[in-house]
Amino acid sequence: MKKPSSSEPEPAYEVGYGKPPMASRFRKGQTGNPRGKRQGEGNMISAFKRIVSKRVKIKDGEQVRTITLAEAVILTNYNAALQRNPFAMGNMFRLAEESGEFIDRTDAKQVGSSIAVPEKVTIEQFMAQFGRKVGE
Repeated sequence: MKKPSSSEPEPAYEVGYGKPPMASRFRKGQTGNPRGKRQGEGNMISAFKRIVSKRVKIKDGEQVRTITLAEAVILTNYNAALQRNPFAMGNMFRLAEESGEFIDRTDAKQVGSSIAVPEKVTIEQFMAQFGRKVGE
C-alpha cells in the first residue's frame, strides 16, 4: 500500500452541520468558553448552602443561642405555625412530608418489605407473593 505524499491532494472534507471548516475548529486543549466559570467558583447550590450554614444569634427566652440560619428559619416557621399562621402551617407540613415524617414505618406498603427472607420458602411460594408463576 502506498503512503500519500504531500504533493497529492487530501480527500475533500465535507463542511456542514456539526462539521466546521478545519481552519476554524478549536485546537486541542482550547475551550469554546475561555471566560467561563472560574475554577472553584460556586453555583447556586453552593451559594445556598453557604448562606444557610451561617450562624446567627437568636434570643430564646432569656438566653442567647447561636444556630444556623436554616434552623432559625425553621424555628421562625414553627413559632408562626403555633400562632395559627396558615402559611407557616403549610410550610411545616411540607417540610415534614419532604423529610419523610409522615411515613408509617410499620406499614410494609409504605416502607417496603424486608430484604432478607425470614423463613425458607420454595420458589413457587416466593413468586406467588408477587402474583407470578415460575417460568413466566
